[in-house]
Amino acid sequence: MAKKIQILGAGLSGMIAGIDLAKRDYEVTILDGAPGIGGLGNFHPSTHATAIDGPAAWRYIGMDLSQNFRPSKSFRVYFGENGYELDSSDLVAVERGARESSFDTYLYKEAQKLGIKFEFSQQIKKHQDLPPGSIIASGLFPEMFHSLGIPALKCYGWATRMPMEREPEVVVYFDSYVGDYYYSTVTNGIFFSMFFQRSDIPRANADRCREFLKRHENLETPDWFHCTNYVPMGSARSPRLFAADKILAGTLAGMMDPIFLFGINGAVLSGRIAARAVYEPEQARNDFKFYSRNFAMNYRARKIMELIPPRLRVRGGKRFLSLPESIRGKMMRGDKVGIPGVGSFNLYKVLRTL
Repeated sequence: MAKKIQILGAGLSGMIAGIDLAKRDYEVTILDGAPGIGGLGNFHPSTHATAIDGPAAWRYIGMDLSQNFRPSKSFRVYFGENGYELDSSDLVAVERGARESSFDTYLYKEAQKLGIKFEFSQQIKKHQDLPPGSIIASGLFPEMFHSLGIPALKCYGWATRMPMEREPEVVVYFDSYVGDYYYSTVTNGIFFSMFFQRSDIPRANADRCREFLKRHENLETPDWFHCTNYVPMGSARSPRLFAADKILAGTLAGMMDPIFLFGINGAVLSGRIAARAVYEPEQARNDFKFYSRNFAMNYRARKIMELIPPRLRVRGGKRFLSLPESIRGKMMRGDKVGIPGVGSFNLYKVLRTL
């Protein structure tokens, strides 16, 4: 008789965990509060950029997901009014949401092939409402952070999207009025952009960002919408694979970069780790420790960054880009950045000043 397991969260990590378990003859049920695949209210469809060591990731999780990660053809970074064209070879673009071309839909179809059951519109707010041994992959929502006592931080943002037929591209913008940063990604015919920080953002600052895009990117964007979410940045000890009698995955597990809040990699890898925790818990502990090993160091680095006024951070960014590439490469070695599972990533390979 097949062993049964429940997973809360039909996002990337929840579905990857379910697929892994279903391949091992577990009877998997995935619960989600949204009415269908691609939740998060009005946030999706959205597009995002990340660095990923694809071949290594696919080997670890046992699935080739490369068709969902499109190489970026262009990567521009702005520090204030100064723009730089950077090497885009380390970046890929990913679509999230319920569209046919999204990463979520791909995983949903794979899960259905394996007989995984989905139960949507399930409003589960407390971990006690799930059986012991369940996997919780509830993403950016606050309820399970609160229920499990995991230190989390509320993030605020303004976002927009519109149709755009271009090759995949990424734009990042830092300025004195931006607590974290602005980014936009184009892939699969969608332009999605978000301006966010770890404190509330006045609408006037979002409008200022829109004006910047008009001047430098020649973009007239639709009206932006306000959004909030929770990230595991309340403590250097936030990452954990087990809590109470549950297994955690994705954002809730702390598989996220503390500095720039990259989360796609962590979702992919931690789905496999969470599944492994069901049938090989000690090996899963070792995997989790390895992939989250830089979290505390980068969490503290982020806290130091927050002591520096944003205008000085922008100035420092410009100075950093003026350093010889050999020095920048050593400072941004892949084994030091906080993006889980990235072994060779140099974000700041400058090709030319715009």
